[in-house]
Amino acid sequence: MKGSREARVMGVVLILSMAGIGIATFLVANHYKFVDSKFCTINSYFSCEDVNTGEYSEMFPGMPWAVVGLAGFVAVFCLSYLKLYYPHLDGKERFVPLLLLFSVIGVSFVIYLNYLEIFVIFGVCPFCLASHTIMIVILLIIAWWYFAGRHKGEEDAEVTQTPGDSE
Repeated sequence: MKGSREARVMGVVLILSMAGIGIATFLVANHYKFVDSKFCTINSYFSCEDVNTGEYSEMFPGMPWAVVGLAGFVAVFCLSYLKLYYPHLDGKERFVPLLLLFSVIGVSFVIYLNYLEIFVIFGVCPFCLASHTIMIVILLIIAWWYFAGRHKGEEDAEVTQTPGDSE
């Protein structure tokens, strides 16, 4: 890994993706009625029931949105884990662009699902909202790292290097 800054970024993404995996696992279990969502019901508008088990809860028949979210968080977890603990496997520097791609796709789904919740279902699932927020934060972190942050670390190294130092 290039530096401790990248390790911190990947560590934060790893922790966020673990939180996303936990929430998505609950939502999958709730969708299939393995766990109850009564504690997720705040009022008639903020409730997991209509959103996570209703007619719009599946991407297509048999594929709940919660499973898609779980798969996305697992993919982000795996890539950030490999980048953090096995950086030598990323010789062609493809893990961060893949993280960016997966998080952009994830946030695209988030935008669509939030549209459904607010304008079609007229209800918001608090756990879904937490999951969506985590994916948005992951996208912001990875986008910052990809477009600005990783280059900042290289600039810092160049500035601290004195004449006569060898690389």
